[in-house]
Amino acid sequence: MTAQASADLIILGSGLAAHCAALAGASRGAEVLVLEKMHRIGGSTVMSGGSFAFAGTDLQRVAGIEDDNARLRDDLMANGGGDADPALIDVYVARQLAEFEWLRRQDVQFGPIQLSSGQSVPRSHPAHPGRVLERLHASLLDQPTARVRTGSPAARLQRSSPDAPVDTVVLGDGSVVKARRGIVIATGGFSRSEELLRLFVPDIRKALRAGGLGNEGDGLKLAWEHGAGFADLGHVKSTFGSWIEVDEVDPHTTLLPVYRGAIAVNLDAQRFISESHSYKTLGKAVLTQRNARAWQIFDASIMDGNVSGVPSFDFQTALRKGRIIEADSLAALAERTGLDATALAATIERYNHDAIHFGTDSVFGRSALAHRSGRIVPIARAPFYAYLCTASINSTYAGLRVDPSMAVLNVWSAPIAGLYAAGEVTGGFHGEAYMTGSSLVKAMVFGRVAAESALQSSDPDSASSAAQDGAAAAVA
Repeated sequence: MTAQASADLIILGSGLAAHCAALAGASRGAEVLVLEKMHRIGGSTVMSGGSFAFAGTDLQRVAGIEDDNARLRDDLMANGGGDADPALIDVYVARQLAEFEWLRRQDVQFGPIQLSSGQSVPRSHPAHPGRVLERLHASLLDQPTARVRTGSPAARLQRSSPDAPVDTVVLGDGSVVKARRGIVIATGGFSRSEELLRLFVPDIRKALRAGGLGNEGDGLKLAWEHGAGFADLGHVKSTFGSWIEVDEVDPHTTLLPVYRGAIAVNLDAQRFISESHSYKTLGKAVLTQRNARAWQIFDASIMDGNVSGVPSFDFQTALRKGRIIEADSLAALAERTGLDATALAATIERYNHDAIHFGTDSVFGRSALAHRSGRIVPIARAPFYAYLCTASINSTYAGLRVDPSMAVLNVWSAPIAGLYAAGEVTGGFHGEAYMTGSSLVKAMVFGRVAAESALQSSDPDSASSAAQDGAAAAVA
């Protein structure tokens, strides 16, 4: 790449947000250059559980699930705990169903709809994230105006003159490429950066390090140099349910039988939280337990709810791998796990009594399986199962502050000219907690909005941004 290289739109990163931004730009005839620092595409997208949170789909209706934009918005706001930006949520809500239909046109096949963390009704539409990205990548390579460069880390962002927008990318090898119409940062989070984890969230350093191998906070630093503001850093949490060792070959190790009725106990066989909370909240809680570990305890009835191919609920695969322990009785399960048999029996007896007689657990007030949906069930039918887990830092849903057009805002909440962002590198959308499936759909929606906004803002004939169009649709 020479010093004179240029493109209309430069996109940093190659995960879902980056691909959607690139496809949106190329579909409008823009010359698009995707720069990925690693030697293969994917980022943390290909390591995700593959849940897409859509509302009001035909698949939901066939399954008898009533869902709509209003319920989706309520759930996102509730999970945000007052810290989620309503304007960003409105863009997501207005555009999410169109993204579902677009994926269907890309021949993406979804598995059975699942109930998961933060959802008042089942709305996780599972699809293998690697295969989804493969399809989008193939579509991108078919675009005559799109180029993808791997092994091309961005080292700095610059302005061609003091009054110019941020329009220049300096690569790690010292070469330079100029963006004629905008730069989109979609570089992922900082789950692999010990420096930034120590700086921003030192209380979760006990968690395992996972997420995309290149997720070292590059995008945050690139924009930070230009005065970017941050959002949600105080809400970064680890993910509960992760296997006790990082598996770089098969990263889908998070199991969540708690959202099917399991309970979580610490190494003293005591419950320590209501298991219906977001798995980010559960992740924070498990790190305060001895050795930062917990056992998820469940029975045959919950095992019967196994969903093959959906990582978080594919219990049978974990059993075959030896990660789930099986026993014919609770006493035998206690012996095999090293838990105190008397304490475990007492914990489960009390929980079962509450589930059967009251429908609400008397210790932590659990009355639902996940968020506010589903009813708790007794753990009573042999065989019994136990899954030892901890928390891992798979993602850091916090970072650059953006407005509804995905323009990066500075510390005074003013847009930084020429600079846009999408995906995990951004903050402000999730707030305090996270609704399963919203990250992948957010990446799609906001990646597309970022590219549209960059192109429209540089088009003198355009009077409004893509995000304004989305916000208007949300109101309508």
